[in-house]
Amino acid sequence: MKEEKLMLQKMQDKFSHFLKGLSDNLTKPEQRFLKETCFGILSSQSCIVRRAAQSLGEKIKCKKTQERLIYHLDKENFSNRISENVLSRHSRRLKEDSLILVDPSDIVKKYAKKMEGLSRVRDGNDGKWKQGYEALDIVGVNRDGNELRLQALYSELCSNTVEIDTLKNKLFDRIVDIIVHSNNKGTFVLDRQFDDRKLIRQFHEHDASYIIRLKKNRNLYFHGERQNVQDVAKSTKLRYHFKYEKGITISANIIPVSIRSNPHQKKHPDLLKVNLVVAKIRSKTKDGSYRSGIFYLLCNINRVLSKKEMTRFVLESYRLRWKIEEVHRQIKTDFGWEDIQLQTFRRLRTMNTLLWLSINFLYSLDKWKYRLVKIFPNFMIDSKLSELNGFVYYKLTSVIRYCFNKIRLYRKITYQYGKSEHLQLMVSWI
Repeated sequence: MKEEKLMLQKMQDKFSHFLKGLSDNLTKPEQRFLKETCFGILSSQSCIVRRAAQSLGEKIKCKKTQERLIYHLDKENFSNRISENVLSRHSRRLKEDSLILVDPSDIVKKYAKKMEGLSRVRDGNDGKWKQGYEALDIVGVNRDGNELRLQALYSELCSNTVEIDTLKNKLFDRIVDIIVHSNNKGTFVLDRQFDDRKLIRQFHEHDASYIIRLKKNRNLYFHGERQNVQDVAKSTKLRYHFKYEKGITISANIIPVSIRSNPHQKKHPDLLKVNLVVAKIRSKTKDGSYRSGIFYLLCNINRVLSKKEMTRFVLESYRLRWKIEEVHRQIKTDFGWEDIQLQTFRRLRTMNTLLWLSINFLYSLDKWKYRLVKIFPNFMIDSKLSELNGFVYYKLTSVIRYCFNKIRLYRKITYQYGKSEHLQLMVSWI
């Protein structure tokens, strides 16, 4: 019990210290709002304003607390200021071998009618087009020995019906920001939907490292001839073999190619020299049979590595891209990301920013997980002890909710020994 109380105090101090460095350019009412909203999100595990307001436990009507939070959510450029602070702060922590995972997500609002900025989005669960919002998400991955540390660098809601800028234009701006703040450290990892010439050209203009999975219809220049990537793969011998868990084997090779940077075809196009990793994955199914598939990764890594080491680094980096999918799944499962309910698009963007800021604090507790196991074994330990070395953030979410429901956000500390005037020498004035 004593250790639990001490941990509650340390967690409250860490939470205040975490937000203090991100709110220097905010007014005192805005700093209070930032602290209250993030505290409410973590203690209620919800991004609904009413539930966050209830979890604060104020001695006024919940409606008044809710109105105060909505007033600040509706402030112009508040979301941008918080996002810039988070992006600049955490980008400086990126290392040479860090990964910058970029992936959009979807917030489906199937039955919403009055929410501003609703547009058509593709549901990742069934592939159907529905109404909702797109979100541009960027997650950083730092290697700490054999463990991986996640940090949510950026998240922004996008709407084609309200905003002028498209999702890709916003991505271009965020890439430049990350390159500047991180001193061009880390490697960007993107999936097939970002197989775009403009994006590849921008990476080369800033001399940034990147890994992009190519579509099957992508044309490249190999040995001076324009060929489809599938034809290039057929003429490539897969020299390197890597074995992974669960009977997965990948045969791959890396070859130098070129890609056209011009937006349209020319007789003498401008070519960018890149590397192509051709990989064939072979896995064993439950019935004992084998299935295989081929994929292609375009990369430009600014590190001195041998061909085999370069191939291994590209393959392992792309495998870690699944981490951002786990982040999306957890936010939707544990925090009800798709249940967000606000009428104006400005409020929605601000609430989304604060939700990801709260997730950032959650991920910062990764270094405390072994200390938390001793104090909260019921939340941290189950039949699968190996999860402590994997995606442990589901367990940390339960711990934070328990702790934040035990403490008060603003706690008055009184002098425990009472008044001491009777111990002082008092002089009476006549």
